[in-house]
Amino acid sequence: MLLASIAKSITAAAAVTTSSLHAHNTRSSNTDNMSSTSGAGGSIICAGLSCLDLQLVGCTQSGSDEAIERYDEAIHCAGGSASMTATTLALLMKEQQQEEVHVITKIGPDFAGNTMLEFYRRAGASTRLVLSDESARTSMAVLPIFQTGKRGCYVNLACNDGFSPDEMLQQVDEYFVNDSLAGPPPARVFLFGYPHLMPKMQGAALKSMLENVRDKLSSDDNKVLIAVDLNGVDGSDTTVARSALIPALSEIDVLHLNEDEAMVLSSSSSSAAANDGDDGSNSLLSSALLSQISSFHEHGCAVVLLSLGSKGAFVSVTPDAKRLQQLSSSECNMAMSQWSAGTQVHVPAFKIEHGGVNTNGAGDALFAGFSLAASSWGSKWKVCPLNAGTFASLVAWQRCDSKTRDGEGMRSADALMDMINEQKLPVILED
Repeated sequence: MLLASIAKSITAAAAVTTSSLHAHNTRSSNTDNMSSTSGAGGSIICAGLSCLDLQLVGCTQSGSDEAIERYDEAIHCAGGSASMTATTLALLMKEQQQEEVHVITKIGPDFAGNTMLEFYRRAGASTRLVLSDESARTSMAVLPIFQTGKRGCYVNLACNDGFSPDEMLQQVDEYFVNDSLAGPPPARVFLFGYPHLMPKMQGAALKSMLENVRDKLSSDDNKVLIAVDLNGVDGSDTTVARSALIPALSEIDVLHLNEDEAMVLSSSSSSAAANDGDDGSNSLLSSALLSQISSFHEHGCAVVLLSLGSKGAFVSVTPDAKRLQQLSSSECNMAMSQWSAGTQVHVPAFKIEHGGVNTNGAGDALFAGFSLAASSWGSKWKVCPLNAGTFASLVAWQRCDSKTRDGEGMRSADALMDMINEQKLPVILED
Protein backbone atom coordinates (compact mmCIF):
# COMPACT_ATOMS: atom_id res chain seq x y z
CA MET A 1 0.00 0.00 0.00
CA LEU A 2 1.30 3.45 -0.95
CA LEU A 3 0.83 5.37 2.30
CA ALA A 4 1.24 2.41 4.60
CA SER A 5 4.69 1.77 3.18
CA ILE A 6 5.92 5.28 3.98
CA ALA A 7 6.25 4.77 7.71
CA LYS A 8 8.48 1.74 7.16
CA SER A 9 10.97 3.87 5.21
CA ILE A 10 11.16 6.71 7.74
CA THR A 11 13.46 6.50 10.75
CA ALA A 12 13.66 8.62 13.86
CA ALA A 13 16.65 10.34 12.31
CA ALA A 14 14.54 11.83 9.55
CA ALA A 15 15.25 15.51 9.24
CA VAL A 16 12.39 17.40 7.67
CA THR A 17 12.04 20.96 8.86
CA THR A 18 9.21 23.38 8.35
CA SER A 19 9.61 27.00 9.37
CA SER A 20 6.89 28.68 11.36
CA LEU A 21 4.80 30.83 9.05
CA HIS A 22 3.72 34.39 9.78
CA ALA A 23 0.65 36.24 8.56
CA HIS A 24 1.24 39.52 6.74
CA ASN A 25 -1.54 39.94 4.16
CA THR A 26 -4.68 42.03 4.58
CA ARG A 27 -8.08 40.97 3.30
CA SER A 28 -8.02 43.48 0.46
CA SER A 29 -4.74 42.25 -0.95
CA ASN A 30 -5.88 38.65 -0.43
CA THR A 31 -8.99 38.96 -2.57
CA ASP A 32 -7.26 41.13 -5.16
CA ASN A 33 -4.75 38.32 -5.74
CA MET A 34 -7.36 35.59 -6.16
CA SER A 35 -7.65 34.33 -9.70
CA SER A 36 -11.16 33.49 -10.94
CA THR A 37 -12.35 30.30 -12.56
CA SER A 38 -15.51 29.18 -14.24
CA GLY A 39 -14.69 25.49 -14.13
CA ALA A 40 -14.79 22.89 -11.38
CA GLY A 41 -11.41 23.96 -9.99
CA GLY A 42 -10.46 25.82 -6.83
CA SER A 43 -8.24 24.96 -3.90
CA ILE A 44 -9.32 22.88 -0.93
CA ILE A 45 -8.07 23.68 2.57
CA CYS A 46 -8.22 20.93 5.21
CA ALA A 47 -7.65 22.34 8.69
CA GLY A 48 -7.79 21.40 12.34
CA LEU A 49 -6.71 18.48 14.48
CA SER A 50 -3.97 16.10 13.40
CA CYS A 51 -2.05 13.24 14.98
CA LEU A 52 0.24 10.44 13.90
CA ASP A 53 -1.80 7.25 14.12
CA LEU A 54 -0.30 3.89 14.98
CA GLN A 55 -2.84 1.36 13.71
CA LEU A 56 -2.71 -2.13 15.18
CA VAL A 57 -4.44 -4.04 12.40
CA GLY A 58 -6.29 -7.31 13.01
CA CYS A 59 -6.65 -6.98 16.76
CA THR A 60 -8.37 -9.71 18.71
CA GLN A 61 -11.01 -8.64 21.22
CA SER A 62 -11.70 -11.21 23.92
CA GLY A 63 -13.74 -8.91 26.14
CA SER A 64 -11.47 -9.19 29.17
CA ASP A 65 -9.64 -6.04 30.34
CA GLU A 66 -6.51 -7.99 31.32
CA ALA A 67 -6.36 -10.42 28.41
CA ILE A 68 -3.28 -10.51 26.20
CA GLU A 69 -4.66 -9.55 22.78
CA ARG A 70 -2.93 -10.11 19.44
CA TYR A 71 -2.64 -8.06 16.26
CA ASP A 72 -1.42 -8.83 12.74
CA GLU A 73 0.41 -5.67 11.68
CA ALA A 74 1.42 -2.23 12.99
CA ILE A 75 1.04 0.63 10.50
CA HIS A 76 1.60 4.37 10.84
CA CYS A 77 -0.67 6.82 9.05
CA ALA A 78 -1.50 10.52 9.22
CA GLY A 79 -4.58 10.76 11.44
CA GLY A 80 -7.02 13.38 12.66
CA SER A 81 -9.44 15.51 10.68
CA ALA A 82 -6.94 17.68 8.80
CA SER A 83 -4.80 14.69 7.84
CA MET A 84 -7.56 12.27 6.90
CA THR A 85 -9.52 14.75 4.78
CA ALA A 86 -6.41 16.11 3.06
CA THR A 87 -4.90 12.74 2.15
CA THR A 88 -8.28 11.38 1.02
CA LEU A 89 -8.97 14.36 -1.23
CA ALA A 90 -5.42 14.61 -2.54
CA LEU A 91 -5.51 10.98 -3.64
CA LEU A 92 -8.94 11.52 -5.25
CA MET A 93 -7.85 14.68 -7.07
CA LYS A 94 -4.47 13.57 -8.40
CA GLU A 95 -5.80 13.51 -11.95
CA GLN A 96 -7.46 16.91 -11.67
CA GLN A 97 -5.74 19.95 -13.15
CA GLN A 98 -5.34 23.23 -11.21
CA GLU A 99 -6.80 21.75 -8.04
CA GLU A 100 -4.70 21.90 -4.89
CA VAL A 101 -5.30 20.35 -1.48
CA HIS A 102 -3.67 22.22 1.41
CA VAL A 103 -3.23 21.16 5.04
CA ILE A 104 -3.44 23.61 7.94
CA THR A 105 -2.51 21.97 11.21
CA LYS A 106 0.05 22.34 14.00
CA ILE A 107 2.94 19.95 14.56
CA GLY A 108 6.23 19.82 16.44
CA PRO A 109 9.76 19.30 15.06
CA ASP A 110 9.82 15.60 15.96
CA PHE A 111 9.55 12.15 14.41
CA ALA A 112 5.75 12.19 14.44
CA GLY A 113 5.56 15.61 12.79
CA ASN A 114 8.16 14.77 10.15
CA THR A 115 6.42 11.50 9.37
CA MET A 116 3.08 13.24 8.87
CA LEU A 117 4.64 15.78 6.51
CA GLU A 118 5.95 12.93 4.42
CA PHE A 119 2.51 11.28 4.35
CA TYR A 120 0.95 14.53 3.12
CA ARG A 121 3.52 14.96 0.35
CA ARG A 122 3.26 11.37 -0.85
CA ALA A 123 -0.53 11.66 -1.06
CA GLY A 124 -0.17 14.84 -3.10
CA ALA A 125 -1.27 17.43 -0.51
CA SER A 126 0.58 20.72 -0.10
CA THR A 127 2.38 21.19 3.24
CA ARG A 128 3.29 24.86 2.88
CA LEU A 129 0.51 25.96 5.26
CA VAL A 130 1.43 23.52 8.03
CA LEU A 131 2.52 25.33 11.19
CA SER A 132 5.60 23.86 12.84
CA ASP A 133 6.15 25.09 16.40
CA GLU A 134 9.65 24.50 17.75
CA SER A 135 8.30 24.34 21.31
CA ALA A 136 5.41 21.97 20.55
CA ARG A 137 5.03 18.21 20.52
CA THR A 138 3.12 16.45 17.73
CA SER A 139 0.02 14.55 18.75
CA MET A 140 0.05 10.75 18.56
CA ALA A 141 -2.70 8.14 18.73
CA VAL A 142 -2.83 4.35 19.05
CA LEU A 143 -5.76 2.72 17.26
CA PRO A 144 -6.54 -0.97 17.63
CA ILE A 145 -8.30 -2.02 14.41
CA PHE A 146 -10.36 -5.04 15.43
CA GLN A 147 -11.01 -8.05 13.24
CA THR A 148 -14.63 -6.89 12.96
CA GLY A 149 -13.42 -3.71 11.17
CA LYS A 150 -14.30 -1.47 14.12
CA ARG A 151 -11.63 0.44 16.02
CA GLY A 152 -10.64 1.94 19.35
CA CYS A 153 -8.60 5.11 19.98
CA TYR A 154 -6.09 6.27 22.59
CA VAL A 155 -4.66 9.75 21.96
CA ASN A 156 -2.41 12.42 23.44
CA LEU A 157 -3.62 15.65 21.82
CA ALA A 158 -0.34 17.49 22.54
CA CYS A 159 -0.03 20.62 20.34
CA ASN A 160 -3.70 20.46 19.30
CA ASP A 161 -4.52 21.66 22.81
CA GLY A 162 -2.66 24.92 22.18
CA PHE A 163 -3.62 25.52 18.52
CA SER A 164 -5.20 28.98 18.59
CA PRO A 165 -7.52 30.90 16.25
CA ASP A 166 -4.79 33.49 15.64
CA GLU A 167 -2.42 30.74 14.53
CA MET A 168 -5.08 29.30 12.24
CA LEU A 169 -5.75 32.68 10.65
CA GLN A 170 -2.06 33.43 10.12
CA GLN A 171 -1.82 30.18 8.13
CA VAL A 172 -4.89 31.14 6.08
CA ASP A 173 -3.14 34.43 5.25
CA GLU A 174 -0.13 32.45 4.09
CA TYR A 175 -2.32 30.88 1.40
CA PHE A 176 -2.07 34.16 -0.51
CA VAL A 177 1.74 34.18 -0.48
CA ASN A 178 2.20 32.87 -4.00
CA ASP A 179 4.97 33.22 -6.57
CA SER A 180 2.49 33.48 -9.43
CA LEU A 181 1.58 36.98 -10.59
CA ALA A 182 -2.03 35.82 -10.95
CA GLY A 183 -2.11 34.73 -7.33
CA PRO A 184 -3.47 31.42 -6.02
CA PRO A 185 -6.72 29.95 -7.32
CA PRO A 186 -9.79 30.78 -5.25
CA ALA A 187 -10.50 28.45 -2.35
CA ARG A 188 -13.69 26.46 -2.91
CA VAL A 189 -13.98 24.85 0.54
CA PHE A 190 -12.48 25.15 4.02
CA LEU A 191 -12.89 21.95 6.06
CA PHE A 192 -12.34 22.08 9.82
CA GLY A 193 -12.41 19.40 12.53
CA TYR A 194 -12.66 18.62 15.44
CA PRO A 195 -13.70 21.60 17.61
CA HIS A 196 -14.63 19.54 20.69
CA LEU A 197 -11.03 18.29 20.89
CA MET A 198 -9.47 21.74 20.32
CA PRO A 199 -10.14 23.81 23.46
CA LYS A 200 -9.07 27.15 21.96
CA MET A 201 -11.43 26.82 18.96
CA GLN A 202 -14.82 26.41 20.56
CA GLY A 203 -17.94 28.50 21.05
CA ALA A 204 -17.54 32.20 20.33
CA ALA A 205 -13.87 31.68 19.41
CA LEU A 206 -14.88 29.10 16.80
CA LYS A 207 -17.54 31.40 15.39
CA SER A 208 -15.09 34.30 15.13
CA MET A 209 -12.44 32.11 13.51
CA LEU A 210 -14.86 30.79 10.88
CA GLU A 211 -16.16 34.31 10.18
CA ASN A 212 -12.61 35.51 9.58
CA VAL A 213 -11.78 32.52 7.39
CA ARG A 214 -14.84 33.21 5.24
CA ASP A 215 -13.92 36.89 5.01
CA LYS A 216 -10.35 36.10 3.95
CA LEU A 217 -11.15 33.37 1.43
CA SER A 218 -14.33 34.74 -0.16
CA SER A 219 -14.85 37.56 -2.61
CA ASP A 220 -17.79 38.94 -4.60
CA ASP A 221 -16.76 36.65 -7.46
CA ASN A 222 -16.25 33.45 -5.45
CA LYS A 223 -17.66 32.20 -2.14
CA VAL A 224 -15.98 29.60 0.02
CA LEU A 225 -17.93 26.76 1.62
CA ILE A 226 -17.26 26.30 5.36
CA ALA A 227 -17.60 22.69 6.54
CA VAL A 228 -17.12 21.40 10.10
CA ASP A 229 -16.68 17.80 11.23
CA LEU A 230 -17.34 16.67 14.81
CA ASN A 231 -15.50 14.08 16.87
CA GLY A 232 -14.84 13.69 20.57
CA VAL A 233 -18.21 15.13 21.62
CA ASP A 234 -18.30 14.28 25.34
CA GLY A 235 -21.70 13.21 26.56
CA SER A 236 -20.79 13.57 30.23
CA ASP A 237 -21.67 17.29 30.15
CA THR A 238 -24.12 18.18 27.41
CA THR A 239 -24.08 21.87 28.34
CA VAL A 240 -20.35 22.09 27.67
CA ALA A 241 -20.70 20.05 24.48
CA ARG A 242 -23.44 22.34 23.17
CA SER A 243 -21.62 25.55 24.11
CA ALA A 244 -18.59 24.44 22.07
CA LEU A 245 -20.64 24.28 18.85
CA ILE A 246 -24.03 26.02 18.94
CA PRO A 247 -22.73 29.65 18.89
CA ALA A 248 -20.86 28.90 15.64
CA LEU A 249 -23.65 27.15 13.71
CA SER A 250 -24.60 30.26 11.74
CA GLU A 251 -21.13 30.20 10.15
CA ILE A 252 -21.25 26.49 9.26
CA ASP A 253 -22.46 25.58 5.77
CA VAL A 254 -22.00 21.81 6.19
CA LEU A 255 -22.03 20.10 9.59
CA HIS A 256 -21.01 16.44 9.78
CA LEU A 257 -21.71 14.31 12.84
CA ASN A 258 -23.07 10.89 13.80
CA GLU A 259 -26.26 9.86 15.59
CA ASP A 260 -24.70 9.68 19.06
CA GLU A 261 -23.12 13.12 18.70
CA ALA A 262 -26.40 14.60 17.52
CA MET A 263 -28.23 13.31 20.57
CA VAL A 264 -25.54 14.60 22.96
CA LEU A 265 -26.08 18.03 21.41
CA SER A 266 -29.87 17.77 21.62
CA SER A 267 -31.96 20.31 23.49
CA SER A 268 -35.45 20.04 24.88
CA SER A 269 -36.18 23.38 23.22
CA SER A 270 -35.51 21.93 19.76
CA SER A 271 -38.33 22.38 17.30
CA ALA A 272 -40.41 19.24 16.82
CA ALA A 273 -41.00 20.19 13.22
CA ALA A 274 -39.03 18.35 10.55
CA ASN A 275 -39.37 18.33 6.81
CA ASP A 276 -40.59 15.16 5.15
CA GLY A 277 -38.03 13.41 2.94
CA ASP A 278 -38.70 13.12 -0.75
CA ASP A 279 -38.28 9.34 -0.65
CA GLY A 280 -39.59 8.32 2.75
CA SER A 281 -36.06 8.36 4.17
CA ASN A 282 -37.14 9.94 7.45
CA SER A 283 -38.41 6.55 8.63
CA LEU A 284 -34.75 5.69 9.33
CA LEU A 285 -34.46 8.38 11.98
CA SER A 286 -36.17 8.85 15.31
CA SER A 287 -38.32 11.91 15.90
CA ALA A 288 -35.71 13.09 18.41
CA LEU A 289 -32.96 13.01 15.75
CA LEU A 290 -35.15 14.81 13.23
CA SER A 291 -35.96 17.42 15.84
CA GLN A 292 -32.28 17.96 16.57
CA ILE A 293 -31.47 18.33 12.87
CA SER A 294 -34.19 20.99 12.69
CA SER A 295 -32.56 22.73 15.65
CA PHE A 296 -29.21 22.87 13.82
CA HIS A 297 -30.96 24.54 10.88
CA GLU A 298 -32.78 26.96 13.18
CA HIS A 299 -29.39 28.06 14.54
CA GLY A 300 -28.20 28.83 10.99
CA CYS A 301 -26.50 25.67 9.72
CA ALA A 302 -27.22 25.24 6.00
CA VAL A 303 -26.74 21.47 5.54
CA VAL A 304 -26.46 18.62 8.03
CA LEU A 305 -24.67 15.41 6.98
CA LEU A 306 -25.54 12.70 9.50
CA SER A 307 -23.48 9.48 9.48
CA LEU A 308 -25.57 6.37 10.05
CA GLY A 309 -22.79 3.78 10.00
CA SER A 310 -23.74 0.69 8.02
CA LYS A 311 -27.08 2.35 7.16
CA GLY A 312 -25.31 5.07 5.15
CA ALA A 313 -25.94 8.76 5.70
CA PHE A 314 -28.75 11.30 5.88
CA VAL A 315 -28.58 14.71 4.19
CA SER A 316 -30.79 17.55 5.40
CA VAL A 317 -30.92 20.94 3.66
CA THR A 318 -32.15 24.02 5.51
CA PRO A 319 -35.70 25.15 4.74
CA ASP A 320 -34.34 28.72 4.52
CA ALA A 321 -33.65 29.44 0.82
CA LYS A 322 -31.94 32.74 1.71
CA ARG A 323 -29.32 30.84 3.73
CA LEU A 324 -28.38 28.81 0.65
CA GLN A 325 -28.27 31.92 -1.52
CA GLN A 326 -25.50 33.29 0.70
CA LEU A 327 -23.19 30.85 -1.11
CA SER A 328 -23.98 32.17 -4.59
CA SER A 329 -21.63 34.61 -6.30
CA SER A 330 -21.36 36.72 -9.43
CA GLU A 331 -18.67 34.53 -11.03
CA CYS A 332 -19.32 30.95 -9.90
CA ASN A 333 -22.31 29.43 -8.14
CA MET A 334 -21.32 26.39 -6.14
CA ALA A 335 -23.59 23.36 -6.34
CA MET A 336 -24.97 23.75 -2.81
CA SER A 337 -26.24 27.28 -3.45
CA GLN A 338 -28.61 25.84 -6.08
CA TRP A 339 -30.13 23.12 -3.89
CA SER A 340 -33.85 23.09 -3.08
CA ALA A 341 -34.55 24.32 0.44
CA GLY A 342 -35.98 21.68 2.77
CA THR A 343 -34.66 18.66 0.85
CA GLN A 344 -33.92 15.56 2.96
CA VAL A 345 -32.49 12.37 1.45
CA HIS A 346 -30.96 9.10 2.61
CA VAL A 347 -27.94 7.58 0.87
CA PRO A 348 -26.84 3.97 1.44
CA ALA A 349 -23.47 2.59 2.44
CA PHE A 350 -21.81 0.26 -0.06
CA LYS A 351 -20.50 -3.24 0.53
CA ILE A 352 -16.81 -4.17 0.28
CA GLU A 353 -17.15 -7.51 -1.47
CA HIS A 354 -13.81 -9.11 -0.59
CA GLY A 355 -14.17 -8.40 3.13
CA GLY A 356 -10.94 -6.48 3.79
CA VAL A 357 -12.39 -3.64 5.89
CA ASN A 358 -10.64 -0.83 7.82
CA THR A 359 -13.11 1.80 9.03
CA ASN A 360 -10.47 4.18 10.44
CA GLY A 361 -11.15 7.53 8.75
CA ALA A 362 -14.51 6.46 7.27
CA GLY A 363 -16.34 9.48 8.69
CA ASP A 364 -13.59 11.84 7.55
CA ALA A 365 -13.81 10.39 4.04
CA LEU A 366 -17.60 10.76 3.95
CA PHE A 367 -17.28 14.38 5.13
CA ALA A 368 -14.49 15.17 2.66
CA GLY A 369 -16.31 13.64 -0.30
CA PHE A 370 -19.56 15.42 0.47
CA SER A 371 -17.86 18.80 0.90
CA LEU A 372 -15.99 18.34 -2.37
CA ALA A 373 -19.20 17.63 -4.30
CA ALA A 374 -21.25 20.32 -2.53
CA SER A 375 -18.63 23.00 -3.22
CA SER A 376 -18.19 22.16 -6.90
CA TRP A 377 -18.39 24.84 -9.58
CA GLY A 378 -19.42 24.55 -13.20
CA SER A 379 -21.78 22.26 -15.08
CA LYS A 380 -19.60 19.14 -14.88
CA TRP A 381 -19.79 19.01 -11.09
CA LYS A 382 -23.22 20.53 -10.56
CA VAL A 383 -24.86 17.99 -8.26
CA CYS A 384 -28.03 17.60 -6.20
CA PRO A 385 -28.03 16.55 -2.51
CA LEU A 386 -28.64 12.90 -3.42
CA ASN A 387 -25.67 12.80 -5.81
CA ALA A 388 -23.45 14.64 -3.32
CA GLY A 389 -24.37 12.12 -0.64
CA THR A 390 -23.86 9.16 -2.97
CA PHE A 391 -20.47 10.53 -4.02
CA ALA A 392 -19.51 10.88 -0.35
CA SER A 393 -20.59 7.30 0.32
CA LEU A 394 -18.43 6.08 -2.57
CA VAL A 395 -15.43 8.00 -1.20
CA ALA A 396 -15.94 6.35 2.20
CA TRP A 397 -16.40 2.96 0.48
CA GLN A 398 -12.95 3.27 -1.12
CA ARG A 399 -11.37 4.53 2.09
CA CYS A 400 -12.74 1.57 4.10
CA ASP A 401 -11.45 -0.93 1.55
CA SER A 402 -8.06 -2.16 2.75
CA LYS A 403 -6.98 -2.65 -0.88
CA THR A 404 -7.68 0.92 -2.05
CA ARG A 405 -7.62 3.10 1.09
CA ASP A 406 -4.01 4.24 0.54
CA GLY A 407 -4.33 5.12 -3.14
CA GLU A 408 -3.45 1.94 -5.03
CA GLY A 409 -6.38 1.13 -7.30
CA MET A 410 -8.41 4.05 -5.95
CA ARG A 411 -10.83 5.55 -8.47
CA SER A 412 -10.52 9.29 -9.11
CA ALA A 413 -13.18 11.82 -8.19
CA ASP A 414 -14.24 12.04 -11.84
CA ALA A 415 -14.51 8.24 -12.07
CA LEU A 416 -16.73 8.10 -8.99
CA MET A 417 -19.03 10.77 -10.40
CA ASP A 418 -19.20 8.81 -13.66
CA MET A 419 -20.32 5.77 -11.67
CA ILE A 420 -23.20 7.85 -10.27
CA ASN A 421 -24.20 9.32 -13.62
CA GLU A 422 -24.13 5.89 -15.25
CA GLN A 423 -25.83 4.22 -12.25
CA LYS A 424 -23.01 1.67 -11.98
CA LEU A 425 -22.90 1.58 -8.18
CA PRO A 426 -21.55 -1.11 -5.85
CA VAL A 427 -23.83 -3.49 -3.95
CA ILE A 428 -25.64 -1.73 -1.11
CA LEU A 429 -24.54 -2.79 2.36
CA GLU A 430 -27.43 -4.44 4.18
CA ASP A 431 -27.57 -3.52 7.85
